[in-house]
Amino acid sequence: MVVETREITSENIAVLLAQFAPKPKRTLETHFGKLKRGIDGLEYQKKLRNEWD
Repeated sequence: MVVETREITSENIAVLLAQFAPKPKRTLETHFGKLKRGIDGLEYQKKLRNEWD
């Protein structure tokens, strides 16, 4: 068994903490408000609502 001995310094602690830092989460904000089909959003919404009548 190999035991590693290091000095405890603020730099070493910062490196160790950076390894275990949480990664940023991906969000859906990049997709809000976009229709990729070239359709006007308001016309599309009216069309969907008229299907109920």
